[in-house]
Amino acid sequence: MAQTVEHGRWLIRLIVLKKLLLAVVLLAVSLAAVLGDLHYAELSDFADTWGKADRQFLSSLAEKGTLLGPTRLMRLALVSGLYAALILVAAWATWVGRRWGEWLLVGVLGLALPLELEHALHEQSPRPWIVLGLTVIGLVLTTRMALTPERHQ
Repeated sequence: MAQTVEHGRWLIRLIVLKKLLLAVVLLAVSLAAVLGDLHYAELSDFADTWGKADRQFLSSLAEKGTLLGPTRLMRLALVSGLYAALILVAAWATWVGRRWGEWLLVGVLGLALPLELEHALHEQSPRPWIVLGLTVIGLVLTTRMALTPERHQ
């Protein structure tokens, strides 16, 4: 039984690491959206300049920012920043073995399910189904870990 709990703990830590990577990406999106809002008038100039300099990724981001508009850019910044903070708190608390962190991680994984399901249903690729399956597995493992009454550290 102790080996199964320890194996489950390592799987949970892998899930936490993946969520930390997601939080970093979301923080970058939030920062980019804030900067895009602050420099909204110059976004189309940035897109042109970066396009001419063969920086297609940056050019594409600037173009998408102009299409969103300043209000939606700020909403994107706020939502992605708050979700990233929630993920960071859940990941940290789970990593250090806090039971409330495990439950918060269950909530974070549960929040992602509807979006991942919608994405899987609309995309003609196996990748979103794999991501959805991993999220469900993570949700089951994290819930089991949170429900486990005894701790083996």
